[in-house]
Amino acid sequence: MKKAIFIALSVLVATTTFVACGKKDKTNKEQVTLKVVVPDGIPALSMSKLLKETKTLDKNVNIQFTIEKTTDSLTSKILSEDADIAIVPSNLAAQAYNKKLGYKIAAGGTWGSFFAITDENINNISDLRGKELTTIGKGLTPDIVLRYILKEKGLNADSDVKFNYLNGSTELAPNFLTGKVKTAVVPEPMLTTILKKKSDTKILLDLNEEWKKLNSSENGYPQSSLIVKNQVAKDNKTSVDKFIDLYKESCEWVNTNPKELGDYVEELGIGVKKEDLSQALKRANIKFADVETLKKDYDIYFKVLMENAPKTIGEKIPDDNAYYKE
Repeated sequence: MKKAIFIALSVLVATTTFVACGKKDKTNKEQVTLKVVVPDGIPALSMSKLLKETKTLDKNVNIQFTIEKTTDSLTSKILSEDADIAIVPSNLAAQAYNKKLGYKIAAGGTWGSFFAITDENINNISDLRGKELTTIGKGLTPDIVLRYILKEKGLNADSDVKFNYLNGSTELAPNFLTGKVKTAVVPEPMLTTILKKKSDTKILLDLNEEWKKLNSSENGYPQSSLIVKNQVAKDNKTSVDKFIDLYKESCEWVNTNPKELGDYVEELGIGVKKEDLSQALKRANIKFADVETLKKDYDIYFKVLMENAPKTIGEKIPDDNAYYKE
């Protein structure tokens, strides 16, 4: 009887071990494709080395990159949970977390790169009283940051300044260059293009520098964030950690290799002119920060948004669980 029980247990253990090994082998052999979504412009620029040079993270994990040309298409990919890894506006990262879409903030890479410019006789922020200010993206991060700065400087954004919103960034430069718009808020690399064509343009305000002064912030406001889908990180943690390391490497590389970066930009179809890169990079504020480094800046940023535009972050400041830990 004892011998029979022993044999039965031996068979059970052997069978269990065989099944477990079989499952392990299946997992190891299974090919996984991670869908990475990046908005065009500075965010795509920050990831350009990774976009160009990396197709796989290991022998079983491939990468499929998409550069999105519009905010709407990017947002759609996140809300539908179609992206596995993405660079998104930081307020959208908070929204995704608060809506329980299953994403965490994994890193920061680009900080404020919007500037108020003018060709009028305006010398400081207080001179904007009674003026028209043209920008894009009503309710998006640059708009919220600008309104916050105006408020802190004693101006009511709703009554002291007339806001004119255009449909997209491609409309801003032509309207400013032709004189239809006198004062505007524009991003890099558009600013570099404008300064080349209209040298008398005055930079009235660097939104990121002003934010740093108002909040004693080291980096400024986090314009965009790298987010990772929870399940993807759980199933492929080693590959996700490697991706984050490669993104850090890319952020550092773009700031020191403008010539090679120009070739990458053309090959990848990123919407930045090769000849403008050198100047644009000086104001692009591409700087990698891991979650431990950026936490303080994010706390400040989300607090300001909660006080001034709570709906933009999902009406709740993300807690510590919103951040991915390597």
